[in-house]
Amino acid sequence: MSRGTTGAGTVLTAAVGTALITGSAMGNVGGTVMPVLLDGFGRRFHLSDSACGAVAAAQLLATAVAALLLSRRAMRPGRVRMARWGLVAAAAGLGAAAMAPDVAVLVAANVVAGAGLGAAFAAAAAAIAATRDSERASAVAVFGSTVVLAALLIAVPQANALWGGAAGFAVVAACCAPAWWLVRGLPEGAEPHPEHLPADAPPWWFLAAVTLLAVTDQGAWSYAGVLGERHAGLSSAAVSAVLAVAGLAALVGVTATAVAARRVGRVPTMLVVLVAEALAKLLVAACPHAPVYAAATVVWQVCYVGLLVQTLGVVTAADPSGRWAAAAAGALAIGTGIGPAAVGGVLEATGPTVLGLTLAAATGVAAVPLLRTARHVGAAGGQMVEPQPGVGEPAPAVAR
Repeated sequence: MSRGTTGAGTVLTAAVGTALITGSAMGNVGGTVMPVLLDGFGRRFHLSDSACGAVAAAQLLATAVAALLLSRRAMRPGRVRMARWGLVAAAAGLGAAAMAPDVAVLVAANVVAGAGLGAAFAAAAAAIAATRDSERASAVAVFGSTVVLAALLIAVPQANALWGGAAGFAVVAACCAPAWWLVRGLPEGAEPHPEHLPADAPPWWFLAAVTLLAVTDQGAWSYAGVLGERHAGLSSAAVSAVLAVAGLAALVGVTATAVAARRVGRVPTMLVVLVAEALAKLLVAACPHAPVYAAATVVWQVCYVGLLVQTLGVVTAADPSGRWAAAAAGALAIGTGIGPAAVGGVLEATGPTVLGLTLAAATGVAAVPLLRTARHVGAAGGQMVEPQPGVGEPAPAVAR
């Protein structure tokens, strides 16, 4: 199989697309299925909301630290090997969490699992930039991984109900086995040339915005089940159904934002999505009516996935080496790790109404650096600006 090279990049074949989907799904599995994992181990060990958030944060922060530390390593050859070692560590940690006899072992196992998932996350994020059409690769990775994770949102609570409150960890651990084989198609990084300077890191304010947005998204998502049951009055089964439907409906965001970005531009598209997402998160947390909760959850996830695709488009356009993508993945993972504990603390201290207002306000703050970066990258050139006729080589096609 051909690997990524400087310039042309790897063709997005079925094997490459499958590898990108697998790496992205496993890199995001901890954060995405955390609402149903959290509910399971919280009931098993009789933990409070804030204690559950702390356990979740142990795994998610480990994912973040690993992804950030490996962001430069992910630029170079060896992504498949890095992802596979990460999956081995993740399987070991998740298996230990499923059999944990006490909270101390549960936390330690989650740290090991998170570090392994972070390695897979960094490898997959950087590999997206190595494809010939990184915009399309981003959409494929997000679309496919969303389908996989929606299926896990159904499977994990079923496992918890049948075999106990930590059985969901075993389900996720089992997914590491096929993933180890499927990531073989990840595009590799190019060997560095002496005349090429290392890629600059993304600006700190962009990474801070990605982190803040992830805090609000993952924090609220981790407590979406709690909000649905305790505040909106839905049963556990109904909440699981809403989350699964929202996960599948989120696929609309991939196509809708890509079409909108081509027609009206990336910055206006991101602006509309950010406003809609802020309002949806406000309603999910603050509105006590079940139909509003369900509809807002669906809209929120559509916006979240659409914004993720557009943000990936920005970072891959800014830096084809993959360093921006891997660093952004690390920032996303940091916010994912902080989110459950932060949102759990706000929820306990102030209640759902203030939580909703806080989530909306934080989304608005994060929007400014994100939009600024998208506009700057588009204006500066790279892969996002259409080439002038007869000047240089054609740039890869990306959504504008």
